[in-house]
Amino acid sequence: MKKIKVALAGQPNCGKSTIFNLVSGIEQHIANYPGVTVDKKTGYFTYDKHRIEMVDLPGTYSFSSYSLEERVAKDFILDENPDVIVNVIDASNIKRNLYLTFQLLEIGKPVVVILNMMDVATRRGIKINSKKISEMLNCPVVEASGAKGLGAEDIMKCIVETSKNENNYNEFKINYDEFEHHIKNVESKISKTNALQNRRWLAIKALENDKTIVDRLKEDVIDIEELIKKEENSFHNNYDKDPASFLASYRYEAADIIFHKTIQETNKGKETLTDKADKIILNRYLAIPILIFFMFMVYQISIVWGYKLTDYTWPILASFKNFVIDILPEANFTDVPMITDFGIWMVNSANALMNYLPIFFILFALIAIMEDVGYMPRMAFILDRVFRRFGLHGQSTLPLVLGGAMVGGCAVPGVMSTKGIADERARMATIFSVPYMNCLAKVPFYTLLLGAFFKPDMAIMMFFISTITLFIAMIVAKFITSTILKTRETAPFLMELPPYHLPTFKGVIIRASQRVWIYIKKVVTIVLAVAIILFAMLQFPGLKEESKIEFENKSILALNNFDKKVKDSIYYEEINTKEEVIALLNYYDNYRAKRMTISSNEAAKALDGKFLIKNEPFFKYIKPKRDKEAKKINKALRDLSSKRKAILREMKNEKVENSLLGMTGRAIEPFSQFAGFDWKINVAFLSSFAARESAVATLGSLYENNKADNMRAEEAMALNSGYTPLHATAIIIFMILTPPCIATMIVVKMQTNSYKWMLFAIFFPIFLGITLASLIFTLGNTFDWSGFEAMSYFYISVVLTTIIIALFPQKNQNWNGGLKIKNKG
Repeated sequence: MKKIKVALAGQPNCGKSTIFNLVSGIEQHIANYPGVTVDKKTGYFTYDKHRIEMVDLPGTYSFSSYSLEERVAKDFILDENPDVIVNVIDASNIKRNLYLTFQLLEIGKPVVVILNMMDVATRRGIKINSKKISEMLNCPVVEASGAKGLGAEDIMKCIVETSKNENNYNEFKINYDEFEHHIKNVESKISKTNALQNRRWLAIKALENDKTIVDRLKEDVIDIEELIKKEENSFHNNYDKDPASFLASYRYEAADIIFHKTIQETNKGKETLTDKADKIILNRYLAIPILIFFMFMVYQISIVWGYKLTDYTWPILASFKNFVIDILPEANFTDVPMITDFGIWMVNSANALMNYLPIFFILFALIAIMEDVGYMPRMAFILDRVFRRFGLHGQSTLPLVLGGAMVGGCAVPGVMSTKGIADERARMATIFSVPYMNCLAKVPFYTLLLGAFFKPDMAIMMFFISTITLFIAMIVAKFITSTILKTRETAPFLMELPPYHLPTFKGVIIRASQRVWIYIKKVVTIVLAVAIILFAMLQFPGLKEESKIEFENKSILALNNFDKKVKDSIYYEEINTKEEVIALLNYYDNYRAKRMTISSNEAAKALDGKFLIKNEPFFKYIKPKRDKEAKKINKALRDLSSKRKAILREMKNEKVENSLLGMTGRAIEPFSQFAGFDWKINVAFLSSFAARESAVATLGSLYENNKADNMRAEEAMALNSGYTPLHATAIIIFMILTPPCIATMIVVKMQTNSYKWMLFAIFFPIFLGITLASLIFTLGNTFDWSGFEAMSYFYISVVLTTIIIALFPQKNQNWNGGLKIKNKG
């Protein structure tokens, strides 16, 4: 079976992805291009005894080197040397698309042109003579509609026939008149290079000062740059024209010729449906409210409703956890085998991330819908002017909203959604800004502190926390784009507003599934590796010998108390040894854990049946019904279970304190003390590294004692921690600025393709957070501020800084003079 490699190229929003999905089916593979974070989608299909590999290149307006996508697309052509290039054109906007078509034809490979969205063109009264286009360009032209599922057979047929006729292919040339001899001079110079590509195309690109091409040619022709400079100067001196602009003008002229000879617009000048919709959606007064509505709905559907879906998926994950616990060695009262502890830790870590899957799937599906509908470029258009002042981009809106700019979100999908931002500098700035948003996992932490220290001012404090994050994110974005990202590549701002059209169900599902699969493969594997390190840091060096003896005595006491309570029972013979009691206790706790994941009566009955078969004598102790003796043992069993949990919790707390993580918390106390943090707060922040929710759990367990057993967590913290409201303000400020959790860091690594940037995403917020928290805490102590006053001053400072940056003088008109024009009237 002959293999054909096909490059699928086209401008953004031409419907290239729908054509890709139309012909490639579900046999698709998605990865990144080497060294960059641009998606590389490859589809496979068979037609007429040919195995076709189709690579969907990034959407580009040209084959220059202005943007990352253009470079990636060109590198693929240079490195992979495809057999056929398929050029997808938006038939409703054909003239502008033809510029890229001529560039593709010049590459020197057979090209198949797909006129996509023919249904839209027809609806707009655009009549296209595709046969004549084919004759004029000397390449096959296929009419199709990816959204309607039309044209797949013709496209596959054309690809195969074009490949078969490759020997009849003649080099495509545009006659550049007076520039021709400059092309020939360079072409002659590079004729003996090892490049696989057409020499004329390489010469043209070199004369356009295409850095990618020039760098490659330099490997064989050392003095190529001097020659190019010489030819450029010669042409410029003779004609006073720039070669790149001159070549572009010929291609536009060629596209214009095709357009006028093959296209008839019967409805020219008439307002289209897209025009009517844009009058509302891009209205200067309505655009922002509509955008906020759409963003709110994306947040509402993916984050809020997505979380509700986890109510249904979580029991599945909990069942998996129970399954793992079943096959692990059981605890010998408080002596839990290391392998069991490790297994449960790993499953918990994996489940915490897998729990996000419903949210991600909905989110990616909604993004795919907005991309297909045509709203994404409009969103960028609306907000670009504001965000540009802070180094961000209009396309930064969605990531910031998903990260929690409005109500509370999650940094993981926020960072993941930065992939579509075309401007590399703004994309990087957005990646580092999103983690400052209020993720939902931080909310319990804020609630704990506000409940403990700011009860009368909870509402206004929550308002400060909710809104200050966006201001901080914009300031940070401005700072890093003016410093470390200053030299980052920024693409020319090209904004094309495609016509609105309906997305395809198949295309949306495939793209959402692909992105979720990438998350599962990359995030889970790396997170599990990090979880192993954290587990080790929490386990070693472990409990001291004297503590072990103390906990052992507590265990013996608890077992003896149980024995006294059940000794006079008629069932005592069944549980009169330590081994039997522990087996019964494990049986009881195991049942309780599984019962909590079940909601229906049928499932509860099935669980009862399973445990009845597993150990019939024990079952009467967990379901005693009217058996008074069994009830007595059930009551003692519950007490024993509670005591075991209390001892395990104490052991855990001491282990945490003495662990490497605990020692790390103490080690950084000299630095964090200026912000008022002791080692316990440090440990809480360190443990929250795995998941933000861990901070609350850690603080809750650290400040728990016997007297506070019946208190709420915030009451126990206020009573036992020794902190003041000013301490709480410093802690809140640090949490606002705190580095992202592990899952977010992993996606930062995925999006930046760099461990260096991932480390920056960790340590820059730590530095910023500890600096500002220390500053506010010190000023608060110096001027005797209350916690609320300190937070208010911090908030006002941040807002004022943002306003000053926004009003920073822009480039203004610095000329005057000329003819004065009198105003009429």
